[in-house]
Amino acid sequence: MKRKFLFLLILAVIAVGVSSFIIGTSFAKWECPVCQLSGKEISITPMINRQYSETAISAVDSAESSIDIAMYQMKFYDSNNSVRQLLDAISDAASRGVKVRVILEQGEWQGKVTDLTNENKKTASRLEDMGMEVKFDSMKTTTHDKIMIIDSKIVIIGSHNWAYSAFESNNEASVMIKNREIASYYENYFDNLWGQF
Repeated sequence: MKRKFLFLLILAVIAVGVSSFIIGTSFAKWECPVCQLSGKEISITPMINRQYSETAISAVDSAESSIDIAMYQMKFYDSNNSVRQLLDAISDAASRGVKVRVILEQGEWQGKVTDLTNENKKTASRLEDMGMEVKFDSMKTTTHDKIMIIDSKIVIIGSHNWAYSAFESNNEASVMIKNREIASYYENYFDNLWGQF
């Protein structure tokens, strides 16, 4: 009896694992168009792997007044790839009068400026040329954020750095949240960082 139970338990665990793997690797786009959070409406859109850029570009295209970004790594590419398309969408938003502020990571390792810092500085120069305000964090603090706040009502947050590998080959998980209360929370966080640098 115990062996039969143990066998069924093991079989069930294997079945759950296989089905989780199948579901997890299909990466179907899921959206919660209207969920509830503390009795208030909230829209949640998970973004797995390659889903990020399309969703982020659509959100940026809807921007009317502000886009605030805190990003650990942001690479500017001359070639037309998904990262460049997102940066072009943000540039277009800036051109139509949307205020864009960006905070990027900078740091040193063993007394030398990191390659990441050098890449971020190149990107900052290009962003400033496109009319965006850019600041760097303190050399003493790592800003490991990957967050964008649009019009104080949309938050995109998760693991995606803005680099080709994150957009096109890595396993990454992020989420877009449409809710003014949550956006306000992250906007206050961003404003606090902006004031420090």
